[in-house]
Amino acid sequence: MEKIGLAFRVTALAVFALILTACSRPDPEKALRAAISEMETAFKARDTAKVMSYLADDFARPSSGDMNKQEARRTMAAVLLTNPNIYMNVTIRDVVITGDSATAKLVVVAGGGQGIIPERAQSYDFMTRWRLEGGKWLVYSADWTELL
Repeated sequence: MEKIGLAFRVTALAVFALILTACSRPDPEKALRAAISEMETAFKARDTAKVMSYLADDFARPSSGDMNKQEARRTMAAVLLTNPNIYMNVTIRDVVITGDSATAKLVVVAGGGQGIIPERAQSYDFMTRWRLEGGKWLVYSADWTELL
Protein backbone atom coordinates (compact mmCIF):
# COMPACT_ATOMS: atom_id res chain seq x y z
CA MET A 1 0.00 0.00 0.00
CA GLU A 2 2.84 2.35 0.86
CA LYS A 3 4.47 1.69 -2.56
CA ILE A 4 1.25 2.78 -4.29
CA GLY A 5 1.18 5.99 -2.25
CA LEU A 6 4.83 6.71 -3.07
CA ALA A 7 4.26 5.97 -6.78
CA PHE A 8 1.23 8.26 -6.78
CA ARG A 9 3.20 11.08 -5.14
CA VAL A 10 6.11 10.72 -7.58
CA THR A 11 3.70 10.69 -10.53
CA ALA A 12 1.84 13.71 -9.15
CA LEU A 13 5.13 15.62 -8.70
CA ALA A 14 6.20 14.74 -12.26
CA VAL A 15 2.89 15.93 -13.69
CA PHE A 16 3.12 19.13 -11.62
CA ALA A 17 6.68 19.73 -12.89
CA LEU A 18 5.51 19.26 -16.49
CA ILE A 19 2.68 21.72 -15.95
CA LEU A 20 5.07 24.30 -14.50
CA THR A 21 7.48 23.81 -17.39
CA ALA A 22 4.70 24.18 -19.94
CA CYS A 23 3.41 27.32 -18.25
CA SER A 24 6.81 28.96 -17.93
CA ARG A 25 7.73 28.74 -21.63
CA PRO A 26 5.43 30.48 -24.06
CA ASP A 27 4.88 28.74 -27.37
CA PRO A 28 7.21 30.60 -29.79
CA GLU A 29 4.74 30.48 -32.68
CA LYS A 30 1.91 31.72 -30.51
CA ALA A 31 4.14 34.57 -29.27
CA LEU A 32 5.14 35.50 -32.84
CA ARG A 33 1.52 35.47 -34.01
CA ALA A 34 0.63 37.68 -31.04
CA ALA A 35 3.43 40.12 -31.98
CA ILE A 36 2.08 40.37 -35.54
CA SER A 37 -1.44 40.94 -34.21
CA GLU A 38 -0.19 43.61 -31.80
CA MET A 39 1.59 45.40 -34.66
CA GLU A 40 -1.63 45.37 -36.70
CA THR A 41 -3.63 46.72 -33.74
CA ALA A 42 -1.02 49.41 -33.06
CA PHE A 43 -1.00 50.53 -36.72
CA LYS A 44 -4.80 50.77 -36.75
CA ALA A 45 -4.60 52.77 -33.50
CA ARG A 46 -2.01 55.06 -35.14
CA ASP A 47 0.50 54.16 -32.40
CA THR A 48 3.79 54.66 -34.24
CA ALA A 49 5.91 54.07 -31.14
CA LYS A 50 4.30 50.67 -30.52
CA VAL A 51 4.75 49.58 -34.15
CA MET A 52 8.38 50.74 -34.10
CA SER A 53 9.01 48.80 -30.88
CA TYR A 54 8.64 45.60 -32.95
CA LEU A 55 11.29 46.64 -35.50
CA ALA A 56 14.87 45.64 -34.72
CA ASP A 57 17.41 48.47 -34.75
CA ASP A 58 18.96 46.95 -37.89
CA PHE A 59 15.61 46.58 -39.68
CA ALA A 60 15.85 46.68 -43.46
CA ARG A 61 13.78 46.13 -46.56
CA PRO A 62 16.26 44.28 -48.79
CA SER A 63 14.58 45.04 -52.12
CA SER A 64 14.51 48.80 -51.55
CA GLY A 65 18.14 49.18 -50.60
CA ASP A 66 17.54 52.25 -48.49
CA MET A 67 14.65 51.45 -46.16
CA ASN A 68 15.81 51.11 -42.57
CA LYS A 69 14.01 51.56 -39.26
CA GLN A 70 14.03 55.37 -39.49
CA GLU A 71 12.75 55.35 -43.06
CA ALA A 72 10.01 52.90 -42.01
CA ARG A 73 8.99 55.33 -39.24
CA ARG A 74 8.89 58.24 -41.72
CA THR A 75 6.86 56.16 -44.18
CA MET A 76 4.36 55.24 -41.48
CA ALA A 77 4.08 58.90 -40.43
CA ALA A 78 3.38 59.91 -44.04
CA VAL A 79 0.71 57.20 -44.41
CA LEU A 80 -0.98 58.29 -41.20
CA LEU A 81 -0.82 61.98 -42.18
CA THR A 82 -2.47 61.41 -45.54
CA ASN A 83 -5.04 58.92 -44.21
CA PRO A 84 -6.99 60.06 -41.15
CA ASN A 85 -8.85 56.75 -41.27
CA ILE A 86 -6.83 53.56 -41.61
CA TYR A 87 -8.25 50.16 -42.54
CA MET A 88 -6.11 47.04 -42.32
CA ASN A 89 -6.43 43.29 -42.26
CA VAL A 90 -3.43 41.01 -41.79
CA THR A 91 -3.65 37.31 -42.61
CA ILE A 92 -0.78 35.07 -41.56
CA ARG A 93 -0.22 32.50 -44.30
CA ASP A 94 2.78 30.66 -42.91
CA VAL A 95 5.14 30.72 -39.94
CA VAL A 96 8.42 28.81 -39.73
CA ILE A 97 10.44 28.99 -36.53
CA THR A 98 14.03 27.80 -36.25
CA GLY A 99 15.42 28.37 -32.77
CA ASP A 100 15.46 32.11 -32.09
CA SER A 101 14.63 33.15 -35.65
CA ALA A 102 11.52 32.88 -37.77
CA THR A 103 9.91 33.77 -41.05
CA ALA A 104 6.29 34.76 -41.43
CA LYS A 105 4.45 35.14 -44.72
CA LEU A 106 1.57 37.59 -44.54
CA VAL A 107 -1.10 39.04 -46.76
CA VAL A 108 -1.94 42.61 -45.80
CA VAL A 109 -4.97 44.45 -47.13
CA ALA A 110 -4.72 48.13 -46.28
CA GLY A 111 -6.71 51.18 -47.14
CA GLY A 112 -7.22 54.70 -46.01
CA GLY A 113 -8.78 58.03 -46.65
CA GLN A 114 -10.71 60.90 -45.18
CA GLY A 115 -14.07 59.22 -44.60
CA ILE A 116 -15.70 55.96 -43.67
CA ILE A 117 -15.16 54.41 -47.10
CA PRO A 118 -11.48 53.99 -48.08
CA GLU A 119 -10.36 56.22 -50.92
CA ARG A 120 -7.28 54.06 -51.46
CA ALA A 121 -6.79 50.34 -50.89
CA GLN A 122 -4.17 47.79 -51.82
CA SER A 123 -3.19 44.27 -50.89
CA TYR A 124 0.38 43.16 -50.31
CA ASP A 125 2.26 39.90 -50.06
CA PHE A 126 4.80 40.19 -47.20
CA MET A 127 7.80 38.04 -46.31
CA THR A 128 9.04 38.96 -42.84
CA ARG A 129 12.05 37.71 -40.91
CA TRP A 130 12.10 37.82 -37.13
CA ARG A 131 14.44 37.10 -34.26
CA LEU A 132 13.88 36.67 -30.57
CA GLU A 133 15.64 39.38 -28.55
CA GLY A 134 15.20 39.64 -24.81
CA GLY A 135 12.11 37.43 -24.95
CA LYS A 136 10.41 39.59 -27.62
CA TRP A 137 10.02 38.86 -31.33
CA LEU A 138 11.44 41.67 -33.49
CA VAL A 139 11.20 41.94 -37.26
CA TYR A 140 14.61 42.64 -38.78
CA SER A 141 13.70 42.23 -42.44
CA ALA A 142 10.54 42.70 -44.44
CA ASP A 143 9.89 42.67 -48.13
CA TRP A 144 6.59 43.02 -49.94
CA THR A 145 5.02 43.16 -53.33
CA GLU A 146 1.66 44.51 -54.38
CA LEU A 147 -1.01 41.97 -55.23
CA LEU A 148 -3.59 42.58 -57.92
